[in-house]
Amino acid sequence: MASRSAPTDPSRREGSAARARVSPRAVSRLNPANAVTASRFLCLPPLVWALEHGYQQWATLFVLICGLLDKVDGLVAKIFDCRSVFGELFDAITDGICYGFCLILLAAYGWVPAIPVAGMILLGLANSGLRAIYVKRVGKATNYKSYAMERLVAYTAYLVGFGTLRFEVDFFYWLYLPLMVIVVLHDAKRMLIDAVPGATA
Repeated sequence: MASRSAPTDPSRREGSAARARVSPRAVSRLNPANAVTASRFLCLPPLVWALEHGYQQWATLFVLICGLLDKVDGLVAKIFDCRSVFGELFDAITDGICYGFCLILLAAYGWVPAIPVAGMILLGLANSGLRAIYVKRVGKATNYKSYAMERLVAYTAYLVGFGTLRFEVDFFYWLYLPLMVIVVLHDAKRMLIDAVPGATA
């Protein structure tokens, strides 16, 4: 006796699964995680006030709050299920602006050596340019993943804290610069020369 249900076409099942993978749930840019990320900018004006008045402990506190918010936004994105490519890019851009501003400010007030800070800023701008080129190679907005650079960015938060506390700044700042040179050169090869993941030859 023949079955009443028509056999399922395997190619149709595979096509449905592929469509489900290709079209993820749309996430609004106005979400709790991005709000936490944006709130990090609120730490910068009081940091200027603290440095202007020579309040090391207050300056360190504002740096700690900025770093803590950087950790919290990922947790908020997970809790509210609002992860997105825009959120990742916004977080990376916010890292660059906040930590870059802090470094420039510390150097301007003479709390840290200016030459390593200038080198870090130039390398950071070069890295941003490389990421823009990589986005063009990929053909869509994407956050380039670099484990080494993520570790350096995390270390930058400590570096700013060392600056506000005046803790061995010459040693740590001059040590950081060659590490950043190595990582940027390594990532430049991956972004400009190596094949783009998922691209067909």
